[in-house]
Amino acid sequence: MKIDEKLIEKAFILFLIALGIFYIYLASQTKMLGEDEAFFYDMGKKFSQSNYPPFDNLGRPISLSPFVPLTFTIPFMIFGSSIELAKIIISLFGILTVLLVYLIGKKINIYYGIISAFLLFSANLFTHFMLIVYLEIPIAFFSILATYMFLNLNSYKRAILAGAVISLAFSVKQTGLFLLAGLVIYKLILYLHQKDVIHIKTMLMVIFASVILMTPFLIKNIIAYNYPYTYFLNNFFNEPKAPMHWEGVTGKVLSTPMLTIQTYAANLSWLLVISIIFSLVWFLLNIENKKAPKELLLPTILSSLFILLYYIFYFLDMGISEPRNIFIIFPQLSLVGGFFLWKLKEYKKYFILLILVVCVLSLYMSVQIAIGTSSSQRYPDNYIQALEWIKKNTDKSDIILTTYSGSVKYFAERDVVWGVKDLPEVMSTTNSTFIYNAMKKYNVSYILVWRGILGDRFIVPESNLIGIFTYNFLNNVISDNTHFNVTYQNQDNIVFKVL
Repeated sequence: MKIDEKLIEKAFILFLIALGIFYIYLASQTKMLGEDEAFFYDMGKKFSQSNYPPFDNLGRPISLSPFVPLTFTIPFMIFGSSIELAKIIISLFGILTVLLVYLIGKKINIYYGIISAFLLFSANLFTHFMLIVYLEIPIAFFSILATYMFLNLNSYKRAILAGAVISLAFSVKQTGLFLLAGLVIYKLILYLHQKDVIHIKTMLMVIFASVILMTPFLIKNIIAYNYPYTYFLNNFFNEPKAPMHWEGVTGKVLSTPMLTIQTYAANLSWLLVISIIFSLVWFLLNIENKKAPKELLLPTILSSLFILLYYIFYFLDMGISEPRNIFIIFPQLSLVGGFFLWKLKEYKKYFILLILVVCVLSLYMSVQIAIGTSSSQRYPDNYIQALEWIKKNTDKSDIILTTYSGSVKYFAERDVVWGVKDLPEVMSTTNSTFIYNAMKKYNVSYILVWRGILGDRFIVPESNLIGIFTYNFLNNVISDNTHFNVTYQNQDNIVFKVL
């Protein structure tokens, strides 16, 4: 008996809506608060108060892409400050991303679309980031939306719309620019295969439209930071960072590790990674006999290109090989992985039971991670207590020396100084007067030391190594009662006043 595919689609859409409501509920209840989401939330609050562009505590305009904070502006204006609403907005982006994966897969077969959608749910970090206010889910959404539009790029109007989507991806995270490179390769392959000039014309139109729409953001950064036109493109996209040279202070190299197969499995899931490997094997074995559809070709190009660029940037030490950047191809990877499972089902009908097991397992993994994220708390209570003390006992204009600007802005509502050029010298000097003068140079009123994990030479907060204070610095500050004074202390945190 043939199953009605329209009925299956309706059931899947209803299921996706129900699951979306569940994730929205979890997002509204989550206690998780990361540095980035606190920072984006604070920017959204400033936007709602017509404060654009926002400035950092050193008077520099913040060059962060504005799209995600801007999405919080209207809820801020209507409902007031609510981190729960911000999290709900990100969850909605996640559900729409899954829906687009299904719609792309459906172009080949409805079962392929459903399998790919469930595989995306199995991706560990995808579910995790659906419940917190980071850039990863929105960039995944615009990446798969651009992919969907590339597959339907048969008119100039659609090309302009696709260019607008790429510019929105760029306004979420600058890695969105790479979508243009994937489009060029994809369109050139189609042109060489079909000899239809429409592929070249629509490709050029997408490039033109996206570059025009991205130009204002680029010009703003160039004017604000006086960037040169030489050097690598990433210099146009982020404010210049002071060289930290932490190796000389800590003896540890702080470069981002290359992604290994184990890292991919941790970020995605072994289920998805194994499916991707088998799909690529099938794809390579069948590419010559033209059995590989373009719906699989484009996600494969985008995934392969981005991973290749990741490793190129890593080896060139350009500083952007952050594992979270692969989020832009999470939806494409689920489409690649889902193809093998669908082919398996097509080959032997009784493999449908295996596919059902995969879908149920994907959903189980997703729900488990979502519940874990919702019930977790990143910051220890005593760290939050120190921030609340700062909020109640210091002036709003006071600047804090500490690394975690997002949490300080959210809980203490104060500005932070950390990444300044003489910070390594401040951490390594034995001259407390030098430290004091540096604090005054950057208008620092208080110093917050979060002890976290204690090392032999330095104090490492539980979040990451970049936020270290050296014991050398701490001992100098403690011993200099002329320039510094302990104003608050609990189990793991000390607040010094700069006199």
